[in-house]
Amino acid sequence: MKLTKALFVLALALGLALPAHAETQNVKVSGSIDIYGFYRNNFDLQKSNDSGAADAAAAAPAVQAGDHAASQTHRSEGDSYFMGITQLEIDADLTDGVSTVVNLINQRDWNADVFDTTTANTAEEFDVILDLAYVKLKEAFYSPLTLTIGRQDLVFGRGFILGWNPQDPTTTIQADEFTQIQSFDAIRGTLDFNPWTVDLVYSKTNENSHDPEDDRDLYFTNVNYKFSERNAVAEGYFFADLDKHTTASAAGSNNNDTYTLGGRFQYDPIAQGTLGGELAYQFGNYSNAAGAADRDRGAWALDLFGEYRIENPWKPTVGIEYVYLSGEEVTASSSESWSMWRGDFRLPVYGWIHDYLELYYETGLVGDYASGQNQEHLSLYGSMVPMEDVKLSANYFYFRTVEPVHPSGLAGSSSLSKDIGHELDTALTYAYSEDVTFTFMANWFIPGSFYTSGMDSRASEYLSEVKVVF
Repeated sequence: MKLTKALFVLALALGLALPAHAETQNVKVSGSIDIYGFYRNNFDLQKSNDSGAADAAAAAPAVQAGDHAASQTHRSEGDSYFMGITQLEIDADLTDGVSTVVNLINQRDWNADVFDTTTANTAEEFDVILDLAYVKLKEAFYSPLTLTIGRQDLVFGRGFILGWNPQDPTTTIQADEFTQIQSFDAIRGTLDFNPWTVDLVYSKTNENSHDPEDDRDLYFTNVNYKFSERNAVAEGYFFADLDKHTTASAAGSNNNDTYTLGGRFQYDPIAQGTLGGELAYQFGNYSNAAGAADRDRGAWALDLFGEYRIENPWKPTVGIEYVYLSGEEVTASSSESWSMWRGDFRLPVYGWIHDYLELYYETGLVGDYASGQNQEHLSLYGSMVPMEDVKLSANYFYFRTVEPVHPSGLAGSSSLSKDIGHELDTALTYAYSEDVTFTFMANWFIPGSFYTSGMDSRASEYLSEVKVVF
C-alpha cells in the first residue's frame, strides 16, 4: 500500500505541474436550487415523545464503527420544517485535454436555531461549502489514461460498495440523508481499453492530526468489461478501507481494516428485461474501540435484481430485488470471526425511513443498530408515466435480521424477533418544464415484532420538493 500511495503522490505532483500555463478554451456556469418541505411523525418509533429518543445506558456494544451518530434531539410528533440546497458549478475546459470542475454549495434548514446538535449554529446557516474541486487530465502521460485529482464524486457500478460519502460539515440540516455533499478527496486513474475499463482510486477520508496512526485511507481497484450484446456488463473489484481513525486513541495498537473482494454481472435477456447480481466478501480486522481486541472479519453481501419494462404508452416498469448483508450474534467477550457486514459507503437507499434509523435518528429500543448490516430484505418496485411529464413510482420493502439480536447485548439473554418490519415509499414527479421539477414523496415504515411495545409506532414522512436546474 505504501508503494501505491507513493505512486499516487508522484502522479499528483506531475499532474498539477502540467496545467500551470494552460489557457481557458471554454467556461460553463451551471447550478441548481432545491427547496424541500418536510412533515415527519414518530421517527423514534414512539408516540407522544416530543423530547426525542435516547437509548438506555445498557445498550448493546456498538457493532458498526462509522463516522455518523444518531440524533438525540429529533422530535417525534409532527416535525415540520423547510430545507434549501443551492449549488453553483463552474466547469472550465483548458488546453491539452485539461479540464477543471468547482462546485460550491449551501445547504440549510430555514432559520433553524439549533439543528441536529444542542449548539446554536445560526452563524453557519449561510456558509458556502466546497463540494467539488478537481482537475481532469485526459491522455495523461499515456494515451488510454485519464487522471482525476481532487475533491470528486466516486460511484462504481450500482454503488453497492462505493458511492456514498454523506457530509453536513456545518451541521445546518437535520435530514442528513438528503445532503448533496457526497464527495471524496481522491486521486483516480482511469485506463480505457474499450471494452475494458480499469479504475485505480486512492482517497484520504480522515487525516486527523497528520499522524499515520489515526488516519483512514481507501484504496479501490475496479475492472469493468462491457459486452457487445444484450447490454451485458461484468466487473470485479478490490476495496481496502484502512481505518485507524476509529481506534485512534490506541495509537496503532489495533485497527479496523476492512478488505472487500467482489463482482457484479448484469444483462438484458430480452429487450424489455434486465437481470443481475452482485456478490462480495469482506475480510480483515474488526475492532470497535481503542484497546479492544482485534477480531478477524468474515462477512458477505449479496444483491440479486430483475426488472421488466412493459411496452405501453404509460411506460410501466416493475422490478424485484433481494439484498443480504451478513450479521453477527453480538456477545460480550467472543473472539470468533466478526461476520457483521460493513457498508459505510453504500449508495442505494433501502427505505427512506428505515435505512437511517440508528444512523441519523435514534429509536428508543435498546440493542438495535444502524441498518446496512445483519439484514436481509426483499423489495418490489414499479413506476409508470400516466401522462406526459408526470411519473408515479412506489417501492415496497420487507426487512428481517439475519442473526438474533439481544437487547442486553449478551447472547445468553432472550433475543428479539427477526421481523424488522415493512416500508412503503411512494413518489409523484411532475416536470413543469425542462428546468423545473416538482416532487412529492410519502413514505411509511411499519415496525414488525422486532420492536417491543411502546417502541413500535409507525413512522411517516411527507416531503415536497421543487428543483430548478440552470
